[in-house]
Amino acid sequence: RGLEGPAKLVKHKPNTFMLQNKVIKGALAALAALPLAGCGIFSSSDPHQPNDLPDFTKRVDARIVWRTNVGEGASKSLTPVVTDNAVYAAGRDEIVRLDRETGEVVWRTKAGGNITAGVGSDGNYVAVGTDRGEVEVYDAEGKFVWRAALASDIEIPPLVGAGRVVVKSSDTRISGFDLITGQRSWRYQGQTPALTLKTFSQMTWSPAGILAGQANGRLLALNPADGKVIFEAPIGQAKGITEVERLIDVVGRPWVDRELMCAATFQGNLVCMQTQNGRTVWNVQVDAVTGPVADGRSVYEVDAQSRIHAYNRANGREAWVNGDFLYRSVSAPIRVGTTLAFGDYEGVVSMLNPADGTVVGRVKLSGAISAPAAQYGYGAVFQTTEGDVAYVTEESIDN
Repeated sequence: RGLEGPAKLVKHKPNTFMLQNKVIKGALAALAALPLAGCGIFSSSDPHQPNDLPDFTKRVDARIVWRTNVGEGASKSLTPVVTDNAVYAAGRDEIVRLDRETGEVVWRTKAGGNITAGVGSDGNYVAVGTDRGEVEVYDAEGKFVWRAALASDIEIPPLVGAGRVVVKSSDTRISGFDLITGQRSWRYQGQTPALTLKTFSQMTWSPAGILAGQANGRLLALNPADGKVIFEAPIGQAKGITEVERLIDVVGRPWVDRELMCAATFQGNLVCMQTQNGRTVWNVQVDAVTGPVADGRSVYEVDAQSRIHAYNRANGREAWVNGDFLYRSVSAPIRVGTTLAFGDYEGVVSMLNPADGTVVGRVKLSGAISAPAAQYGYGAVFQTTEGDVAYVTEESIDN
């Protein structure tokens, strides 16, 4: 598969600094055999050609309530964010605020470089990372507030809240900046494997603190005030002899609700723990490429072949698996009304019945969908690589 997509191998020096945009020549043959998701480019000689879209019986109408273009050529890992008063998204070098109800542009503002990570927002402030290795912060009216330089690129959306802007850079450092002044408050540096997988990942808030997945297969909870480790949980354990075989990165965004805290690793496991005390509830082996998503019945995960798995929320037993979308670079699933929805490399949003995994609805956007959608009411806001931002809901065909 092509290496142009967001999933690729990155070599680290012994001092943990990343050699940007370098792929290990010695690992290319092994990488070609890995079913890496999110590439979005397929050739006629590709041994893993994507499945055609499956036939289905339409049970719901997939409705695009509104759609707006925020600019082509943006990073494949940009994801919108929905706050109490707006939808924020980013294009190649612009941050855009949209009206939640209509999708109309409220304002656009130019960033100080091409945007490589974002968007993060608490509703009052908006943060992005640029190709200059800087984090930039703007207020809710689009006015520039501050910027700070980091030692490496930023490819993970900044986390905004609790008086902090938290940034994870490509050298695996996690830094906390004062939300108002932009002064660095703390910095965390963990151990970095010699080889890591560059694919979409994201930090999130939890009752324990900031959850951040690591390339060594561990999930951290950090105190937002001082960056100290509250707990560290193993999600996957490296196996094999070669560096490629030992890839064990925590992928996607960890899932947190009042009961469960779940995370998944590439070539590893999906682990769900009790939110309050971190005790493991269950774990299953899965070659994950997205973060898990849960509802009241199941926990859903996408594997490296783009199969969608549903696991019983209480005990981790597999309820069903949908293999109709093999190698379509399926994005992380999200609940849209009564359905489970996800995008793919052609911009198709498919909707499944979460009870049995059958396809019940479909709609198409412009451009590949690789980053997770943002929850909004009973629907979700998707963003494509061509800058198409769309609010998608489902309606019963009986209406």
